[in-house]
Amino acid sequence: MTSRAVILLLLLQVVPNVAFIRPSNSNMNPLIRDPRARLHCNLRTPLRTPLRTPLRTPLLTVVSTTSLFSAPPAPSSPPQPPPPPSAPTPPEEPPINPLIFLINKTLIDTVYVLISTLYRTRPYARFYVLETVARVPYFAYLSLLHLRETFGERGGGEIMREHYAEADNELHHLLIMESLGGDSEVFDRYLARAMAFVYYWYVVVVYSASRPAAYHLSELIEDHARTTYTRFLEEEGEALKGLPVPDVAREYYEGEDSMFRGGDVKLDSLYDVFEAVRDDEAQHWETLTGLVQG
Repeated sequence: MTSRAVILLLLLQVVPNVAFIRPSNSNMNPLIRDPRARLHCNLRTPLRTPLRTPLRTPLLTVVSTTSLFSAPPAPSSPPQPPPPPSAPTPPEEPPINPLIFLINKTLIDTVYVLISTLYRTRPYARFYVLETVARVPYFAYLSLLHLRETFGERGGGEIMREHYAEADNELHHLLIMESLGGDSEVFDRYLARAMAFVYYWYVVVVYSASRPAAYHLSELIEDHARTTYTRFLEEEGEALKGLPVPDVAREYYEGEDSMFRGGDVKLDSLYDVFEAVRDDEAQHWETLTGLVQG
């Protein structure tokens, strides 16, 4: 709306004698009826005849520019058909034969229950026997890998280094248990060595036939080991925090030449020692789980 239109509207509201009427009306003021005179008409000149018909049509019509310039509504997209049902995922095949899995689990669970029952009140002796048996599979793996390498099979250097570091780690676990008096009884030493001898040849046979099956054996042992140490820390934690660190444990875990941990552990008490051993067993378990899966 221009400024002139605004002024005209205001004047029409203030001056009631000025209005638009049809030119055909004979009673109109001659000044207003004559177009030429209308141009020079003084708005203050009163009309001789009042208006007979009120103004019925609006002077202005406001047109919304929103409807003129706004974009038309987007057409609604047609309904999409439902996606086709996905095919059922086939169940993953077990990495080893279910019968071998059952045999391994039954064997390891039976031996574990036997040792736990026999050494219920002698934890250090129990740990000594367990660590003696737990390190045997790595000897069997390395023996067969070396034998295959001798006959021309190559490419096993990385896994051999891994098994050697794990065997060295288990050796230091055994040395720690010996420093705590776990091998003080003759019966305990002979029992651990007899079990290790039989278990070694059993792992050799199984590893020759199926590597995943042999790794599964060690996976079960390491799983029992980490569970045993976790429970021991929960039950005897307060007492262990008041006991000193064995020298062999400090030399291994805080030394820089450790093959498995690299001196990244700080030991303040015997509790920290068993906590580090427990973490080692958990790491062994993770490695063996990956080897079982392929």
